[in-house]
Amino acid sequence: MRNKFRMRSTFILAALTTILLISGCGSKADNNGTTPSASPETGTGTEAASAPKEFKHELGSIQLTSTPQRIVAPYLEDALLTLGIKPAAKWSYGELVQDYLEADLQDVPKLDFSSGGLNKEALLATNPDLVVLYTTNMADEESYKQFSSIAPTYIFDDATVDWKKTLEVIGEMTGTSAKAEQAILDYDNKVEQAKEQLKPFVENKTFAVIRVKPKEVQLMDGSYYSGLVLYSDLGLTPHKLVKELSWSRAQPLSLEILPQLDADYIFVLVQGEDSRALLTDYENSALWRNLPAVKNGHVFEMPSNYWMASGAIANTKKIDDILNVIVK
Repeated sequence: MRNKFRMRSTFILAALTTILLISGCGSKADNNGTTPSASPETGTGTEAASAPKEFKHELGSIQLTSTPQRIVAPYLEDALLTLGIKPAAKWSYGELVQDYLEADLQDVPKLDFSSGGLNKEALLATNPDLVVLYTTNMADEESYKQFSSIAPTYIFDDATVDWKKTLEVIGEMTGTSAKAEQAILDYDNKVEQAKEQLKPFVENKTFAVIRVKPKEVQLMDGSYYSGLVLYSDLGLTPHKLVKELSWSRAQPLSLEILPQLDADYIFVLVQGEDSRALLTDYENSALWRNLPAVKNGHVFEMPSNYWMASGAIANTKKIDDILNVIVK
């Protein structure tokens, strides 16, 4: 299982850094239920640490003797904002940022990963008192020692696998456990309400998500990101091709395979404007035009930046998108 997560994390770092944060289209819905009502502030201070606490992680453990005030958690800003925490720095890849969080992060300094990963000097400049890395691929043992010399550094094996557990852990480290619990409760309530709204429209219907890259179209998996929200949280039925071909990992969707994708609903994620040409090629083919979802007007393009992300905010926005296009 750990090897599977490492393969997934490698894929994430290669793909997300260049594509997932490019939003070709805006959100169709407001974020409801999980974003903190108050504006996030740098640091926490909501629950003072009363005694040193140890937190074990993938490469060791850290000791926290007080509540961290300057937190750097690259690509986990969704979790921090959910907890009402503004990070000391935010993930970026050159000019690319997590667009769906920018309303709260626009004034936060960038921590640029475009030079080959997390740089010790750049991290030092943020003056953190806690560093949280979302995957072990962000730091080997030597790098971990260097980062730990700057601030206590906690490393997840793969924080995207279970965003709720990730939120709980960060909540414990930052003294915001109550906010974590409330955010999870709010999300679960959101899911139950959405399922009731969707029920009359989705019975006996099947769903699929495809991602268009510059040189490849992929059928997305059912065990990460949008797949978890659609098939696990909302209980929507994945198309049989998703189950048979790509359940554990996204797979190429060639024109030869395309006719088998007779799902009732298809959601399309576009990896930047340089992927439009390939999408146009598919859309112009008779094979595409003959798909039931296309004929019935049930193909919807969704913002890839948060459909390929994980967290209370991202997942709530996905649910709102789905409700907006399906519930009439």
